Amino acid sequence: MLNTDPLNSRALGTPLPVAAVDCLPIVKRLPGSVLNSAQLGSWALNANGGTIVISCDDGPTGALFDPLERVDVYLLLIGELRVPMSSFQATMRRTGKSFLQAIVPAGDSVLPALEYGTLMQVQLGYYYPSVDEYNGLETIALAPLQQIRSDEGPTRYTLTLSGYGDFPQADPLERILQGVQTRSINQGARRVRCNVDLLLRPDNYAVDTNGERFHVGQIQYFVNATSAAMEVIEVGDG
Repeated sequence: MLNTDPLNSRALGTPLPVAAVDCLPIVKRLPGSVLNSAQLGSWALNANGGTIVISCDDGPTGALFDPLERVDVYLLLIGELRVPMSSFQATMRRTGKSFLQAIVPAGDSVLPALEYGTLMQVQLGYYYPSVDEYNGLETIALAPLQQIRSDEGPTRYTLTLSGYGDFPQADPLERILQGVQTRSINQGARRVRCNVDLLLRPDNYAVDTNGERFHVGQIQYFVNATSAAMEVIEVGDG
């Protein structure tokens, strides 16, 4: 309420001070960075991760202590080995060779376990921090490991892993694109940049937010620790 404090003790109309919260927080380690979730996006996509407060042991509950119920995660599998990555890009094609490239930080600890020809897969799905569980993981990009490049600096050792391969034929499906950012047309074929879709695959059909439906020839993914997008390209464009 205005004018109830001693004069000049507080600017008129400002909110009351927030009372201190006595709480013993439950701290949960995340498996790694989670895209599109503010400060969490600064870690490697599935590296050692960080911590968040998910609840209070003996204090009040409310928005400050609500658990982070579900977050999107991108995981890199090389054979049976889950490898931390800081970014990846991929082009999955309906016909012809698909391409996958992933950047792996602290690669010196991973390098001895890598074998050429092993299948690399990028999975997208959901992680539930409060119960430390994954769900709904789907492979959105894959290729055999064909090239390993290392870059070493005073405090870093980074691997660039890449390869080309055939993408398996997808089941018939139609998906509505979300978060459309840009559209272009090249020789009559559409190219739409939008949010990454968990289930859309080459040879499926995409429905743009303007209502236009088209046959998907390839999907390009651009994902790092702070952003994620895909470009859906109509059959006939490249």
